[in-house]
Amino acid sequence: MKETTSSERGKSGHIQSLAKGLTILDEIIAAPAPVKLAHIIKALEMDKASAFRFLQTLENMGFIRKDADTKEYEPGGRLYYWASQLRNKTRIIDTFHGHLERLAAMTQQTAHLGLLLNDRVLLADFATSNSIVAIQHTIGGIEPLHSSAAAKAILAHLPVELQDQLIEKIEFTKHTPRTIENETDLRMDLNMTRERGYAVDAGESYGGLYCVARPVFDENGLPFASIGISTISALVGSDSEKFHNIVKAIESVSAEITEEIRAQSRI
Repeated sequence: MKETTSSERGKSGHIQSLAKGLTILDEIIAAPAPVKLAHIIKALEMDKASAFRFLQTLENMGFIRKDADTKEYEPGGRLYYWASQLRNKTRIIDTFHGHLERLAAMTQQTAHLGLLLNDRVLLADFATSNSIVAIQHTIGGIEPLHSSAAAKAILAHLPVELQDQLIEKIEFTKHTPRTIENETDLRMDLNMTRERGYAVDAGESYGGLYCVARPVFDENGLPFASIGISTISALVGSDSEKFHNIVKAIESVSAEITEEIRAQSRI
């Protein structure tokens, strides 16, 4: 197997050829109709030979298919296989979205869903309210385990052995002056989270933002997701009644979701 050389890596350490291939794949998936080689060359400002090699590699791996007559490219069978494997996860997201919308309406804040996938917490969905101030999230982002409320809500309620495994992998990147920087402080925060039932991100991931989240449990009582809200610190920082109402709303909605999951498992 050919090793990746330093010249193939960008300044941030990512593999440039992989990034380029994924960019081409993304262009083909996002296109409203099959695309030709000329489209890829123009859209991504590539030379013809390089573009053709990337397309040929993606085709050989089944990620795209090429029509023999029109010479156009479209998503291949491998992508549809991946989609089928992800269907259960996306079904969970679809099921939760109505709850997110209701939580957003109850709190007049942006509601978000975190999903535990292997050793990461993914921001899987969000819903905004009709409030003048609304936080916009990016679906698909990875939530920092040591600073995000969505992640800490899950991490705090995991079995000790699994929790320890995840904590060992944390790099404790400092996002703001309020970010937790070491394992000792994180474990103290997780203990408080477990005792009160909800996690807080008080400007730890992004300065000026305040997030609260509670875990969602599966039929075996294990946390696999979290639901919460994101707002501006100034809106809740000095208003204890408003904060209390937000926490109660999150508690109510998360309990409903957990009960629905348990009811479905009994069917």
